[in-house]
Amino acid sequence: MAISFAAMLNDTLPKYFDPRKYANNESAFEGKMPLNQFKELCAVLASDEGDAFIHLDFRVDEDRRYIATGSLTAKVQVVCQRCMGPVEYDLAVDLALGFVYDEDHAKNLPNNYDPVVMTDGEVILADMVEQEIILALPIVAYHEESGCNPTAQKYASSTDDAADDEKPNPFSVLAQLKAKKS
Repeated sequence: MAISFAAMLNDTLPKYFDPRKYANNESAFEGKMPLNQFKELCAVLASDEGDAFIHLDFRVDEDRRYIATGSLTAKVQVVCQRCMGPVEYDLAVDLALGFVYDEDHAKNLPNNYDPVVMTDGEVILADMVEQEIILALPIVAYHEESGCNPTAQKYASSTDDAADDEKPNPFSVLAQLKAKKS
């Protein structure tokens, strides 16, 4: 018998949850969490405005592992590496989580599950969501070229960084000296 628990407001999402309980009851939860509650994440974002939306379906798999599948979405503002201004980025992460007791159990988890270590049988939801968002952020973010300020566009499209055939190789003198010694 499947039980569904739909949480639509942040304060109805559990702060801590026992994945074993949710998996044994084949429960689910969903809801939103404000981005400004994630300190590590906010340190790398251009703005802490917005919400993360999470949906998880719990179950016990055929090998008696506690797992959850679902999704995590958020619209975040990261720093454009071209103009250093904010650029919006849509995150959409498919989650396949395996809940384990320690790192040793995590090694035995199949590759299609991301391990989540339970502390005393519980997981802090905000910490788990924050880590998943951080892992999903782009390594380098840019506006479309037309979205950056004009100065940044000038430098981004500049050919100053391109190889120039007329510039002498600074090591050519060394190559000549080495050739003379041989």
